[in-house]
Amino acid sequence: MGFEGVVRGGIGIFQNSPAATLTGSAIDNSGLTSGVQNLICTGASAPAPDWATYGTDLSQIPSTCAGGGSVFASTLPNVTLFSTGYQPARSVRSNLQWNGPVLNNTFNATLEGTFSWNEQQQSSIDLNFNPTQRFALANEAGRPVFVQSTSIFPATGAIAPGDNRITTAFNRVSQQVSDLAGMSRQVSLRISPTRFSTGFTWSAAYVYSSNKQQVRGFQNTAGNPLVVEWARASFDMRYQISYNLGYNFFDAVRVNWSGSFRSGNPYTPVVSGDVNGDGYSNDRAFIFDPATVADPAVASAMTSLLATTDGAAAECLRAQTGRIADRNSCQGPWLQSAVLSLSINPVKFHLPQRATVLLSVSNPLGAADLLLHGSDGIKGWGQARTPDATLLYVRGYDAGTQRFRYDVNQRFGNTDPRLSAIRSPVAVTLQFRFDLGPTRERQLLLQTLDRGRSHDGTKAAEPQLKAQYGSAGLPNPMATMLRSADTLKLTSPQADSLATMNRWYLIRLDSIWAPLAKEFAALPDGYDREAAFIKYTKARQASVDLLIRLEPRLNALLSREQKRKLPAFIASYLDKRYLKSVRNGTAGTGFGVPGGFDVGAMGGNRIEIRR
Repeated sequence: MGFEGVVRGGIGIFQNSPAATLTGSAIDNSGLTSGVQNLICTGASAPAPDWATYGTDLSQIPSTCAGGGSVFASTLPNVTLFSTGYQPARSVRSNLQWNGPVLNNTFNATLEGTFSWNEQQQSSIDLNFNPTQRFALANEAGRPVFVQSTSIFPATGAIAPGDNRITTAFNRVSQQVSDLAGMSRQVSLRISPTRFSTGFTWSAAYVYSSNKQQVRGFQNTAGNPLVVEWARASFDMRYQISYNLGYNFFDAVRVNWSGSFRSGNPYTPVVSGDVNGDGYSNDRAFIFDPATVADPAVASAMTSLLATTDGAAAECLRAQTGRIADRNSCQGPWLQSAVLSLSINPVKFHLPQRATVLLSVSNPLGAADLLLHGSDGIKGWGQARTPDATLLYVRGYDAGTQRFRYDVNQRFGNTDPRLSAIRSPVAVTLQFRFDLGPTRERQLLLQTLDRGRSHDGTKAAEPQLKAQYGSAGLPNPMATMLRSADTLKLTSPQADSLATMNRWYLIRLDSIWAPLAKEFAALPDGYDREAAFIKYTKARQASVDLLIRLEPRLNALLSREQKRKLPAFIASYLDKRYLKSVRNGTAGTGFGVPGGFDVGAMGGNRIEIRR
């Protein structure tokens, strides 16, 4: 058995443009009096809020911290700057693709591999961060803390904003750098039937991907924010299955359903608050073991969480008890999405063929969820279902034991859509489109006939007109089959039958177009343009009728295997439904043609009949 197919590939360097938000941040945070000014009040320095008064009188919003200056109060400005070697992100990408028939030409498959090395990835470094460790959290695997214990407010666990700074002239000094890297790998397989059909159509694809990236601790850390580590990327959806289904009901309504199933995004168990004292809420959570943790409230809460949260989330926590969580170590649930569309055949509904009527429903799964379960019992069909990644809330600090007090979030890992404020909406769109102006076929015909008559140029002679319009702009399926005799493995009787049908077709085609070419060549300068186009249209219809008469014989002549080897633009002429759909022209929707099949690619002229 031979191995057929086409192999192609390539490699290139792609570079992004710097985000405008980075420049805007540098302009706003200049560190000067003309830049954005900050007021940070922590712990006892925080004024008691009066939200009702603030809403009616903005002047009552405090402009100073309570109790005057203290270590828990800061008016220092932030600074944002770019490193001298800053470069926009870029990637070196390569791909290799094979496309060809498989399983005895039953399906057409595409196998593709892609690799991308991502360079100059952006991050920021706080140049004003003092990396000197002041003490460690013994009950959290020795997590380093970069402020004095006295700089942590016991009642809330809030950390003073200035104790971890090198200079007291500024708060954060964020240097934008481009020194990180990433790596993406992907393998995909796409498959669809080789045989053309105007009835049922389908395609499917499977994608496996792996995305890793370097991350600096100021974004996500287990201790020192200056540390750079490789980790799974937040957008790393390992598996994806997509599909497209279409069916033509009674040649009147085409229904198309496309959808996908994707493995969920990874996420990191985190702490809501700053516990390492670097000035950022970027800390990964320590996973307390309910059996050994000293705090009975945390033990009870962790036991309850492990018993009630999503199974995958609970397993993620159990696998990491007694240590700080790894970055993106938990996995969200699989996601599903879909789009439903319905289009009508305008001719069947006595509409002009120029008309397009399309009804589309985005997120039909969400609509079915609402209808079946009601708004109070939805299951999350068609929703993003993003897990709650916050495991611990800082609720205080014990200076004597140098331990933070935590509340355990009982909604950690929860994806219940009833608790989410963000949902994918269900949208129903009705679209009506009507092509205006003369069709391309009419324009081409009249331009040819007007040359030398009402326009400059030489009149087209009879041989030229016959050569241009003698095939009605339609491919000859018999001639193509005969030229592909070796590929189709035609038997002698099959070849003889095709040759006979081909002669029959060409003789009758000539009888339609030869007189018309002669008549067109003899038209006077002031010819009736509408009448000429009507004659052209009737000749085109008669030509398609010849193929409709041959369609049963051609289908009976070829085996299923031979039909699968036919090019799509030829196989379509063995489908009576398709032939009928183009008999009156293909202007407008070209209804009946499966998605992705371009009628214009056949090289045929399009016409229309206005009713």
